[in-house]
Amino acid sequence: MWIKICGVMRAEDAATVIHSGADAIGFNFFPDSRRFVSIPIACAMAETVRRSAVHLPLVDLVGVFVNAEADAIRTAVQEVGLSVIQVHGDESVEHVTEIHRLCPDVPIVRAFRVDPGNAKHTLIDIDRLSAQVPLAAILLDAFVPGEFGGTGTTVDLSILESYTLQQRPPLILAGGLTPKNVACVVNYRTVWGIDTASGVESSPGIKDPARVYEFVNAARAAASDSGRLIHNVRIGKPLLFEQE
Repeated sequence: MWIKICGVMRAEDAATVIHSGADAIGFNFFPDSRRFVSIPIACAMAETVRRSAVHLPLVDLVGVFVNAEADAIRTAVQEVGLSVIQVHGDESVEHVTEIHRLCPDVPIVRAFRVDPGNAKHTLIDIDRLSAQVPLAAILLDAFVPGEFGGTGTTVDLSILESYTLQQRPPLILAGGLTPKNVACVVNYRTVWGIDTASGVESSPGIKDPARVYEFVNAARAAASDSGRLIHNVRIGKPLLFEQE
């Protein structure tokens, strides 16, 4: 079970995420987001993570991008030392292909915002992209008009049943996950990873340490009860891409 805490904006929150036992930290590079961070701030937090790796497991550093130019993404990857690229906008297949061309060694997670009334179309888009680009994972978030994540809105879970009908990339679920409901989501065998931002905050971009720990512990406990691998899962290790 891969656990990502997204929208981290402060060094102290990055430290909290690392010590909580989460597997990934998300830096949001979308300028219109309430959780936007600049490259210099992300660099400082990434250095905090790397220093902590001396005595704690290394975590994935995920850069979240919305309709960003491929060159700009490559620059962020190189300057911050990102280990994963998350594409979270309206990017075309050609756009994601170009990102992969410029950053061939960095795993790509493609996010799709799921409209309950059009889940079938989402699956078609996933399959079309997966046929062209080697994706590390698919992230499903809730569709909210005019928003690109971080809304606290939950995904219609009916799409999970359809997702497993054929071979697809590992599935990360986001959208409205909190310490109170995360265990229910982890019980779905389709879900390989989970992602939260607002669900562990006291205000946008400000993580509540108690909620972060509660979220991670609840997810780990549920994964353990399901007999799943619960620790040391990184997207940078292809062996762990397989569905459990």
